[in-house]
Amino acid sequence: MNRRSDQTITWDKKCTGCGCRFTDSMTSLMGSFPCPVRLFKVPTGLCPECQKENKDRWEKLRLACHLNWNFETVREHFLEHPPVKGQEMIVYDSSWNANTYALVTVEVPEHTRQKRIVIASYSNGYNGQSFYRTGQNCYAPKGQVRLLPYHQEIGARIKSNDGHEISLQLREIAEIFGLKCESTPNITHKIP
Repeated sequence: MNRRSDQTITWDKKCTGCGCRFTDSMTSLMGSFPCPVRLFKVPTGLCPECQKENKDRWEKLRLACHLNWNFETVREHFLEHPPVKGQEMIVYDSSWNANTYALVTVEVPEHTRQKRIVIASYSNGYNGQSFYRTGQNCYAPKGQVRLLPYHQEIGARIKSNDGHEISLQLREIAEIFGLKCESTPNITHKIP
């Protein structure tokens, strides 16, 4: 098998975000390009500045979907404010490409030596009702279901709906947190 040496292709494009002209490049790795050359050689694309701006915007939106909590801040919150039986919390479920928020109550605030938080009334079929202090689900810690402290706006929306759960579009989440959200993102890479 004969392999080509690594090479770089450049192509002049017009940015679909800001309208400026820029030179895009694509480098082969071990003789293969990440996408077909004919698909790369198009007249439009996103300049690096617009790509960075879109990535930053989507990172803020992703954090807003988690109600501005991450695993470390949730853990700190539960250490400072230990949950109590009957306390309301929010479960965020991003499976099935939906942003579902469920209103749950704490059933057992400190289960076992790990002080897991056991909730009542929510399961999507693969996750359990026990959560670590970081908000991660004990049965699916790398899954898409996490426990979050109560949020006034989301809690009020759930209670005004059916009292159990709601699904929100990205635009609705952006409005709650005052973020800009375009209907069709201009980014070409997947945001985790």
